[in-house]
Amino acid sequence: MHPPPSRIPITCDFDGKTFRGTYWVAGKILTVATGMGGKSKQVGSKSAEALAAQLLQQLAQEGKA
Repeated sequence: MHPPPSRIPITCDFDGKTFRGTYWVAGKILTVATGMGGKSKQVGSKSAEALAAQLLQQLAQEGKA
């Protein structure tokens, strides 16, 4: 069995507030999680950190961060 992927902390600013979450990459799938939700997307040409920041901002816009 493989060990679970390491979770990396990430923050983004949206609407004057700072939102925090964690992200990890398992295979080609990047997942961002907050205490209120999460999002996953396949890693492509963007860096993992840039994609994680984008997903965290989407979660913040949806009220899930």
